Amino acid sequence: MTLGCNSQAQNKMFEKEEKKAIKFMESQIAEIYNNQFKTEFIGTFHEFGKIYGFQFYIVENDEYPIAVVYNLGNQSPFEFDKQRFDKEYQAIKAKVRASEALEKDIRVYYPKARAISDRIENSDGTFRWVNTIYSAIPLKKEKEKTFAELDSLCSLLIKKNNDQEVIYNFYFPKVTDKTKYTDNRFSFFEFENFNQKHIHHYRIDFEKIGEQFKINNKKLYDNLNDEQSERLKESIKKWKSENGFENWEISLLIESSTERDLEFKKFMLKSSDGEKKFGLIKLETKELKFEK
Repeated sequence: MTLGCNSQAQNKMFEKEEKKAIKFMESQIAEIYNNQFKTEFIGTFHEFGKIYGFQFYIVENDEYPIAVVYNLGNQSPFEFDKQRFDKEYQAIKAKVRASEALEKDIRVYYPKARAISDRIENSDGTFRWVNTIYSAIPLKKEKEKTFAELDSLCSLLIKKNNDQEVIYNFYFPKVTDKTKYTDNRFSFFEFENFNQKHIHHYRIDFEKIGEQFKINNKKLYDNLNDEQSERLKESIKKWKSENGFENWEISLLIESSTERDLEFKKFMLKSSDGEKKFGLIKLETKELKFEK
């Protein structure tokens, strides 16, 4: 199924139906909520020329507005589900309040940090908190000290929590980020935007055992962009061509150990008959070394 964004300009065949949907949503929001919200049309859900629904932002009239994505089904007559919208709006409000509180706490340690705190329901009906924190400063070489400090910090912050599981994700850029961000925090953390901002990701998982939270998992990931990955692969390709491994496949590997050397990236060479050779390549100098 396709969502045609800016559909009025791109899909003239849907223009009449879209105008009806827009008029309906605008009248409903004005009638129910007065001037509290406004609507913004996003696009039309359609497939093989058939319309299945319409998507809107319902946006607060506020300096820092909350925007709720609302899907309107294509039916006659249209129906606006106030209960569904109100539930989603209150959930986002709670998420904003929790995120602002987390950001305030974190900025004592990372003054330029941005944060999102999200309470997510598990399949068994319990809840977990997933906290996403952009530090705006690089991960220090003495990373063990940084991790110990973050573990202690999170152990303090978590005392305010009553759920069974809490996850903290800290993201670190390659160089200090001095940008003064003014965009919406949710836009800031959208994948396509945020994925370009960090190179390291430290994750700490807490689980409540009895009355106390305990760390049950810690991981460290790197996040190389496509250009960085390609440069590493080109260096490995050159080495294997010069050393009799021309037809071996190259794979850059994902590692999560907090003890690994961040100056190196692990990779694997694989022959056509399945033989594997593991090595490390230094990010800056492209120096290679192999496991024996």
